[in-house]
Amino acid sequence: MVHPIHPMLVHFPIALLSATVFLDLLGQRWRRDECRIASLYTLVLGLAGALVSVASGAMAEEAVEHSGVPKQVLELHESLGFATFWVFAGLLGWRMAVWLDWVQERPVVSVALGLTGVAVLLVASYYGGSLVYEYGAGVMAPR
Repeated sequence: MVHPIHPMLVHFPIALLSATVFLDLLGQRWRRDECRIASLYTLVLGLAGALVSVASGAMAEEAVEHSGVPKQVLELHESLGFATFWVFAGLLGWRMAVWLDWVQERPVVSVALGLTGVAVLLVASYYGGSLVYEYGAGVMAPR
């Protein structure tokens, strides 16, 4: 049995990355500069949390693989977790390119990348929950 650090950590990037997109959408109509700054902070913190969550998930994977969980569900959850990280890393890259004046700012690009990231994040979260609640990944059997 592995320590349940992964399920303890994943809620932070889920909340922070979702807040990033919410703040981007809010900034389209209200307090643009303040929302953009807050969105950048939540994005950076969310990505840091996602990186730690991906690492802790990789550590837990081997123990979970030997518990009889369907490998294809585990691999799908893992792939979606990586995809989520890279979509939001791309969003951060886009923001940095705008900040460095390499590209012209287009809020629709930030919102589209963010919404794509949240969609992938939600599907990854669904499969993570499925691993636990449907297949009992990381859950000890009653004595």
